[in-house]
Amino acid sequence: MFQANLYPTLIGSFPGKDHLKAVKAVLNHCKEVPCWPQLPAYPQEEMLRQFSRGLPGLDTERLILDPSSAGFEEEMLSFYEDYMALTEGAKDWPETRFVMTREEAPGLFLLLEEIEEQALKPQALKPQALKPQALKGQVTGPFTLGVGLKTPDGKAVFYDVQARDLVTKLVALKAAWQTDFLKAQGVPVLMFFDEPALAGFGSSAYVGVSEEDVVQVLSEVSETIKAKGAVPGTHVCANTEWRLLVKSGVSVISFDAFDYLDRFLLFYGDLREFLRNGGIIAWGIVPTLKPEALEQMSAKELGTRLKEAMTTLAQKTGVDLAQIASQSLITPSCGMGTLNEELAEHALKLNRQVADGLREELL
Repeated sequence: MFQANLYPTLIGSFPGKDHLKAVKAVLNHCKEVPCWPQLPAYPQEEMLRQFSRGLPGLDTERLILDPSSAGFEEEMLSFYEDYMALTEGAKDWPETRFVMTREEAPGLFLLLEEIEEQALKPQALKPQALKPQALKGQVTGPFTLGVGLKTPDGKAVFYDVQARDLVTKLVALKAAWQTDFLKAQGVPVLMFFDEPALAGFGSSAYVGVSEEDVVQVLSEVSETIKAKGAVPGTHVCANTEWRLLVKSGVSVISFDAFDYLDRFLLFYGDLREFLRNGGIIAWGIVPTLKPEALEQMSAKELGTRLKEAMTTLAQKTGVDLAQIASQSLITPSCGMGTLNEELAEHALKLNRQVADGLREELL
């Protein structure tokens, strides 16, 4: 079981090109729930490309999936054979396309190596290297990957039922492999699927996409993660229909609490059910999407704003404030890949300070 207890964690992306530097920053500022850093300065770590290898008919450079391409049917058959053999126990991970490589996700491998290296040092020399309470991983979510990848005519592959199923199963098993990889450390695993595209759900951008379609793909990934014994979460960096996430069965809802607190709290009925079922809210209070605000805001201001929101949620839901605090994580509003390295370091410090201050007050 994982108790969130207002621990700080991160969404994933970092500026710069030094993976080890990013890993050390994570462990310095988020030692209880570290995540592996993604560096989008490298093309292979761009969020659509990083998790799409293995899809039949995919041009990984142009991010186009072509069902009419030569050999597509054979590739698709091979994909489902891999999927079935793995889920039925006839194959192990190394024999399939669902394993992530060091080239695709160097931060993932370096994070575990650095944790293991610190564990070998004398404790007196490494007071910061306490055993994590959990490890956090992340993949691009099935909806965002499905609407981000296109067919040759420019249409999102999510509209093609067969292609949507391929994307969903690919995401689910890449998340499952990552879960197994992180579980080897012997602590709980949080596995987030990042869904920025859900901010456009219900708009003209996705005409014809039903609520049932979205809930189905999110639920499939979520259930796969739960079956691996991990805690599934979804991150959306803008406003969306938050009840969709509650209906999908995720255990963590991560959102931009700097800009969308009021809109999020409108769903207090759904959030009451979510919290009473043990759900965790990851409050993205540090404004990494707004560099000017990030420079100006203090940890005290951000903490006060967040405490007021938690108090309001407690009043609206009837869930005790201390319980809400124990089922909360503190995060930036989104990843830090668009910031410069100095501002990213500032965001890390603010995130830590807000978490420590609220924990002292509320727990």
